[in-house]
Amino acid sequence: MIKFLAAAGLSAVAMAAPAFAEGDPQAGFAVYTRCQVCHGPTGMGMEMMGAPKLVGQDGWYMARQLRNFRDGVRGTNPADEFGIKMQTMSRTLNDQMIEDVVAYIETLED
Repeated sequence: MIKFLAAAGLSAVAMAAPAFAEGDPQAGFAVYTRCQVCHGPTGMGMEMMGAPKLVGQDGWYMARQLRNFRDGVRGTNPADEFGIKMQTMSRTLNDQMIEDVVAYIETLED
């Protein structure tokens, strides 16, 4: 009975967990061509553009921040010039594009 309840509990958790699409690094490369203007072709960031290094960041963190910019959680302060640029750029991304670009960035090496 305990094994049955444990299995049922795991099934319920799996069904309740949101399904996230796996990112496609190849598709993400095409998306990243927009990002490299500020973050550099290798994701090392560009201080003069106010763009941080992306290589080495956790994928979940990058995806969350892109969604935060896109959804207006970040980048709304008129004094935050770089945040406003990120918000504008991120509004062109749907959820799949975010997953793809993050998957591509995760292939870049330090």
